[in-house]
Amino acid sequence: MQAHGTMTADPDEDSGRSLTGIQAGIASVSAVLFAAFVLYTSEFGPWPTLINRAIFLGFAFILVYLRYPLRKKERARAGLVDITAMAVGITACVYIIVQYEWITDNPAESTRISFWLGLALTILVLEGMRRTLGWAFVLVAVAMLLYAYFGNWVPGRWGTRGFDLSEIVETLYLTDRGVWGMVTGIVATVVAMYVVFGAVIFASGGGETFIALSLFLAGRSVGGAAKMATVASGFFGMISGSSAANAATTGMFTIPTMRRLGYRREFAAGVEAAASTGGQVMPPIMGAGAFVMAELLQVPYSAIALAAAIPALLYYLGVFATVHFEAKKDGLKPVPAEMVLALAKILSWRKAAPLFIPLAVLTWSLLRGQSPELAGVRAAAVGLGLYLVLGDWTPASIGARVVTAVKAIESGGKALVMLAFLGVGAQVIISVVTLTGIGVKLSELLISASGGSLAIALVLTAVVCTVLGMGVTTTGDYIIAAAVIGPALVKLGLTPFIANLFIFYWAVSSAVTPPVAAAVFVTAGIAGSRVLQTGGIACRLAASAFVIPFVFAYVPALLLQGSVAEIVVASLASAVGLVTLAAGLTGYLVRRATVVERLALLVAGTSLTVPMLAIRLSGLALLLVVLARQRVAVGREGVAVSQPVG
Repeated sequence: MQAHGTMTADPDEDSGRSLTGIQAGIASVSAVLFAAFVLYTSEFGPWPTLINRAIFLGFAFILVYLRYPLRKKERARAGLVDITAMAVGITACVYIIVQYEWITDNPAESTRISFWLGLALTILVLEGMRRTLGWAFVLVAVAMLLYAYFGNWVPGRWGTRGFDLSEIVETLYLTDRGVWGMVTGIVATVVAMYVVFGAVIFASGGGETFIALSLFLAGRSVGGAAKMATVASGFFGMISGSSAANAATTGMFTIPTMRRLGYRREFAAGVEAAASTGGQVMPPIMGAGAFVMAELLQVPYSAIALAAAIPALLYYLGVFATVHFEAKKDGLKPVPAEMVLALAKILSWRKAAPLFIPLAVLTWSLLRGQSPELAGVRAAAVGLGLYLVLGDWTPASIGARVVTAVKAIESGGKALVMLAFLGVGAQVIISVVTLTGIGVKLSELLISASGGSLAIALVLTAVVCTVLGMGVTTTGDYIIAAAVIGPALVKLGLTPFIANLFIFYWAVSSAVTPPVAAAVFVTAGIAGSRVLQTGGIACRLAASAFVIPFVFAYVPALLLQGSVAEIVVASLASAVGLVTLAAGLTGYLVRRATVVERLALLVAGTSLTVPMLAIRLSGLALLLVVLARQRVAVGREGVAVSQPVG
């Protein structure tokens, strides 16, 4: 898993850490059991809250202290410090399980042993966060904990009564408002299930099928490799829910393909980063934050996925249009015909069934109102079953498929580690925000700074989410901003759903905005490109992600809130507006645009997204003027070229 997503390469490969045979065996078995625990509880329901989450975190402690080194470049096997930390973390989790009834009967009432175990668990959680997520998220959590402890030293309205260490530890360790809170619960159930589901689909060849289908659909047009990357990442986002996972998986194929066809390194990496960013907003499986949103708003996840469908398609339309205009402007080549498989081969039963049938089962189950985790486990079971039965029935082939299936489950378990510490870390921050009341104060500050203007508040929210995204993961960014800023946006007139989705979109955009830009770092690493230049291109290509949240904030019809006519008109106007903005940002429509034409396209595109008929019509008229002007210019150039010389 990367900082902004839910899947990743193996950390052992990243760090070069070499475990002993016994340690490697323990890690592998623990990962399989970790994933199996998630599958079991998704099908049969989780155990009591604290017990379920303690088991989840216990598995995470085993894997993080075995597989993630104390220092990033360390190559040594897990040593005494790692083993001791792992043992203490497991002991703290086992205590919660064994003493569950006493804890529920005596909430937030600590004993000497529970205090020291709680303090140790808090420190070990912070260290697990550091090893998996880096220092930035840890520093945010530590700052909040220090604020809770020293709050009585802070003057004025920002001060608190101050909380002693035992009170903080009791809240974090012995209640469901601390480490074992709602965010941890969501990660341990719904989000974890979809990580394992993604691992199963990838193992069954789903990624290869997506790439092949994308090549067929877009590869043979101008700039085909870049368009293929956009389509493939859109498909892949349907099952990964992760920007970094998209970038790492599809980028390993799309970026080398673009490079072979002469694309610049920075452009190839920027295209894949922008396309991959949409993975977190693409139904049916959006990013982890979307599942958190469903719990925060107490609405079915299927309602969020349905409402987010049009904005997600508009995002990919914007990326695709920008790529198209860039390709036309630079004369980028299509993909060679020999690289494009026939549709019949791509959609053969053996290749297509393990991919599309599980997705169909998943979508149908969600639409029928089943819980996301139950829909996920059943779709995963169907995918795994199809993969195992569709193939040669020789002993060697069957054995190979069984081994691959077990490896897929193991990889899913390993990918849960970073996710676990992301959820627990976010929960620690939310717990302190609630304990100290700082969230209410920050919300009031936002309302005051905006002067009661929703437009200004939305801009300030975008800035806050971007700043948070510099050091916090997408899900952490969303959770913190939703807790602190969400209530202010609701007070200024947005519905809770729109306010949360607005925040989520801007949190997602941190995958391409500097300085962190997880998707950019992944693709730049694959392409060997310069990070800053790659990030600039990715931001331009992903510009629709910055526009769409403002559009649906004022045009709820894009979220399926309105009549059919309103939804159709809003969708068409936004689609034309985003394509026009893409032309303006690129400086190409039918031909290269002059400075005046480019400015006109930007104004026209913006006008088409405004929910006022007169402004939309004026934007359309301006677009038609530029289009007519360019077509006339192209016609004149064609006539001049056809004239005989002399």
